[in-house]
Amino acid sequence: AAVDEFYTRLIKDETLAPFFEGVDMEVLKVHQKKFMQMAFTSIPSDVDVEKEMFKKHFRLFEKGLNETHFDSVAKHFVETLQHLGVAQELIDEAVGIIAPLRDVFVKGGKSGTRRLSLRQKLSKVFSRSGRELR
Repeated sequence: AAVDEFYTRLIKDETLAPFFEGVDMEVLKVHQKKFMQMAFTSIPSDVDVEKEMFKKHFRLFEKGLNETHFDSVAKHFVETLQHLGVAQELIDEAVGIIAPLRDVFVKGGKSGTRRLSLRQKLSKVFSRSGRELR
């Protein structure tokens, strides 16, 4: 129920909805449930969560995903838990687990901006030469 409510809120948010276009939401929900189970129980010592988060969101960083979107997602996460009647101390604990991941979105946003800028520059060069950058 929590994941369904959470994603309903995310896709209704105009700043976040574009990142979900063309995404199989049922598959994404399964991945989210697995992530939450891991994050809120025990993270295996051989898992680099920040690296995994970066890899999973890389395509979205190239589309402009950054820390402001992380903040919106975190807000919806908290509101979802509040809506479901989760005790505030558990919400605070969950936020404490998720909040450190914000740095991934700061770095990813900067990386995506640099890549986008480079792609735009390359597109101009290619268009001047009569070719297309794919």
